[in-house]
Amino acid sequence: MSCMTPAWLEALLSSTEVTDICLNGPHEAFVDRGEGLEPLFEGKPLWSEEEMRKWVLDQLTAVGKSWDARHPFIDATLCAGHRLHVAFPPLARQGILVSLRRPALVASGSEPAEGPHPRWKDSPLFPLLREAVQRGDSVLISGATGSGKTTLASDLLSYVPRRERILALEDTSELRPCHPHFISLVSRPPNADGYGEVTLRALLKQVLRMRPDRIVLGECRGPEVLDLLQALNTGHHGALATLHANSPRDALRRIELLCLLAGNGALPSMAIRELLGVGVQWIAQVQRNGPVRRISELWRIEGREGDTILMRPMVQY
Repeated sequence: MSCMTPAWLEALLSSTEVTDICLNGPHEAFVDRGEGLEPLFEGKPLWSEEEMRKWVLDQLTAVGKSWDARHPFIDATLCAGHRLHVAFPPLARQGILVSLRRPALVASGSEPAEGPHPRWKDSPLFPLLREAVQRGDSVLISGATGSGKTTLASDLLSYVPRRERILALEDTSELRPCHPHFISLVSRPPNADGYGEVTLRALLKQVLRMRPDRIVLGECRGPEVLDLLQALNTGHHGALATLHANSPRDALRRIELLCLLAGNGALPSMAIRELLGVGVQWIAQVQRNGPVRRISELWRIEGREGDTILMRPMVQY
């Protein structure tokens, strides 16, 4: 981190127990050590508003990002690996809002173990999901914020055969699988003049020309989902994507809605469900209970019958 990082923040960023840090202006800090956010009390102001602003701008400069009044929100990945989100005043009334998330630790070694991953030892469904990824099935991972979607995706990608080339599309660089041929492409917002934007949809079109064996979508949130489904039905396989949803069935509904928005309503729902029923084979639901993240549900997609996508639960916990 920067030499300007205060000691109290340096200690939090270095701690392996801390998963999230939320700074609400210069005088409030909340820390998640696995049991939810707790206030950090020091009995005095943590730092001044000017010190906080300088630290934030230093971190953004170090990773090639810049801030201007036209774009009051910024996503970035710090040099140490933490994911950073910043909201600037006047939209943030309390002052600069900083949200930091620690990346999942990657297992050491060039080859992942064949047994259950230590992080998912409480999830009996992990070995089944790992085998599905190894043989080239396409998987959707759904869950709430902080439930472990990105962590599970990274762990599963570590089991992709070493000879295969993985190309990931992300808004911020978070995926860190233990794999020798993993490449991440990051989208870019427009500059202050409204130019230079590179969307996930634009990146996906380029990735299809980059000889991918596996395509990974860091998060399904826009029209790129429709392009991914079409790619999965035209020769590509073994894709992996995450999205926010309360259940596997809700995940399918959200994918369908994103595709309808991408097609401006001109694409019939039956066509979208046909793409889903053929292109995706598994949906995994992840949940967090305190410090423990587990795969709570795993469903196999068995195709389509009429307007209904057929799904078979493996086991639910």
